[in-house]
Amino acid sequence: MKFGALLSREGKDYFYIMHLSYDGEDRERLWDYAQDNNIVGLSHRDVNDNWAKTREKAKDMIGKGWVRQFDTFCGMQKGDIVMVFNGMDSVLGVAKTTESRHEYDRDLGEVFFDHIRHVEWKRKYEYAKRKNLPELLKGFSHTLSKVTPSSPRWRMLTDLDV
Repeated sequence: MKFGALLSREGKDYFYIMHLSYDGEDRERLWDYAQDNNIVGLSHRDVNDNWAKTREKAKDMIGKGWVRQFDTFCGMQKGDIVMVFNGMDSVLGVAKTTESRHEYDRDLGEVFFDHIRHVEWKRKYEYAKRKNLPELLKGFSHTLSKVTPSSPRWRMLTDLDV
């Protein structure tokens, strides 16, 4: 099935793309944890409480790019679609958020990311059998981004078989 067909079935004209790693480390372990626990996550060492409580204090420490990523992550709504990447070379899975709220769990940060969203996996690949991405996606270096029909990534990703 084409990813665009899945979006259409879900009634979505946007989706999110998200890296899964700590600067490229521990990807397989993190992916296994995400799959087993039906979650996706985000962390930054200077964001150590619920984002709504720490945004103003943290924004001068973490920079505009990270503020935008936390705002995006925490602003997702129930039913939003997230395509999870292994770096910039492959897709690990496609998830649908199951709640409008995100959670902060300091202890979870020891094994995963401490800011999480609960998801239902629509597609997931074994780490060794992940889905290759088109070369043109090179350059997506942020952790999280929203993709809309006006994005150059839209067509490449919606045409992918998932």
